[in-house]
Amino acid sequence: MQLTNDPTADYTVLTRTIVLSVVLFLVFFVSQGPKRRHRPNEPPMAPYSLPYIGHGIQFLTNFSGLMDSLRKKHTIFTIINFGQRMHFVTDYKSIRKIWAHPSFDFTDFAFQSEANLSGLQTEEELRASGVGSATLAQYAHTMRGEDELNQLAARFTQALKEAVDENPVLHNDQWNKMDLKEFCSMIVFFAAGRSLFGKHWLEGVNVREATRQFSLFDADAPLIVAGLPKYLVSRGCRARDYLVKQVLLPVIQKGCVGGHPYISTYLDDLKRAYENVPDGDIKVASRLMGLLFAVNTNTINMLFWCLARIQLADVSLRQDLEKEMNKAMETHPHSYLDCKRDMPLMNSVIIEVFRLHGDPNSFRVVEKDCVVSGIDGGKDLAFRKGDSVFLLSTYDQMQDVPGSTGKDLFDGRRWIEHTSNSELNKALLPVPPNQVLAPFGGGKHLCPGRFFALLEMHLVVAFCFKRYEFDLENIDALPPKVVELSAQINQPKVPMMVNLRYRGGL
Repeated sequence: MQLTNDPTADYTVLTRTIVLSVVLFLVFFVSQGPKRRHRPNEPPMAPYSLPYIGHGIQFLTNFSGLMDSLRKKHTIFTIINFGQRMHFVTDYKSIRKIWAHPSFDFTDFAFQSEANLSGLQTEEELRASGVGSATLAQYAHTMRGEDELNQLAARFTQALKEAVDENPVLHNDQWNKMDLKEFCSMIVFFAAGRSLFGKHWLEGVNVREATRQFSLFDADAPLIVAGLPKYLVSRGCRARDYLVKQVLLPVIQKGCVGGHPYISTYLDDLKRAYENVPDGDIKVASRLMGLLFAVNTNTINMLFWCLARIQLADVSLRQDLEKEMNKAMETHPHSYLDCKRDMPLMNSVIIEVFRLHGDPNSFRVVEKDCVVSGIDGGKDLAFRKGDSVFLLSTYDQMQDVPGSTGKDLFDGRRWIEHTSNSELNKALLPVPPNQVLAPFGGGKHLCPGRFFALLEMHLVVAFCFKRYEFDLENIDALPPKVVELSAQINQPKVPMMVNLRYRGGL
């Protein structure tokens, strides 16, 4: 029998395949319609043109602009993102009610997110291991007493000194040009890891390259967590694989020598869970990617904005900060909390940076259909099981102070009355009701690592301010602020090249 190629037959098969695909999509779209259709008493649905896709394209390409436009119209609203209903709650009173409501949780999502971020495991594997973010949170909650914080401060300060001593690019006493974000990333990535994981952190590793890889991973991490196809986040996935094999795996194999006790205990828990599993060490290392992301990204961004804002501010602010730091450190060389209390100006600066560059958010999943009373100005609003709920600040958080322009919008002394008065310091800051300064979330899922995060921010800003000189003479504007769903602190998206040199110090 003779075989022949029939172009007409090939065309017929292709046509049928296309038609079948379109029919299947239409069936899926119609079946999903009732799920997406707005119901009475639900948060207002933002208008959209494309079925199923909804606001998805703008969500991926210009999230900041999408939020800016919608938050000017509503305090609570809903969008459709490729078939997923996403609610945004942006006033603090409503946020607090949802934090306290039993129908909102994210335990299941946390397992799936960690599985996506690790890249080597499934949600089922993570559950079966018996070790997860709740385990880590349990240990992290122990880092809040004065003795524990002082010990942690001593470890982190020592790690900052080692970051400078072991990296020539960081102790160059000659003026050199460097991207400010890269400088901040190298300092924090080295010191945070060394203080938590011990002496083998970045041992024998090119620190600049490891930091570059973390920055690539950091940029794609939110999309990886969300479960986007690998081909859309291939750069971040490759960077993750590098960090797992070149940075984290050696720590697993050599041991967390000199690491923080709670990290050592957590690693022991993970090792026991995977001791009889093929490639167990690789899987343990991959499980640490979430922790690596958590302890670095926000501190890096805060350091960037603090240094940039301070250097572009009036010279008197820098002079007063230096006097305050010198006095506090000389008076309380071994007490982090006492030193922090004696630096009200530094505390005011950090709060002001939070105000200008923080877009604090927390996430919940609706566990069952429910109605929340007294939100959005006294309304009773309905939420459906499976919907995503994002609790974040309103558009005013992104705006600068009325009546000011350019760099003068930043006022490092704005909160000095509160940070220098112990009684006022206990009260809520007098921000407008539509602005939220709650960077660590709230409710039962309040960030367990907030004590370490605040400690990192205070110490690293003071360390860099005292030990380095920065020259921003040719810079009169900051990188634009870009709001991202997963970023508590705005990430600078363009380089900010500065001249800097090491001048020693403490």
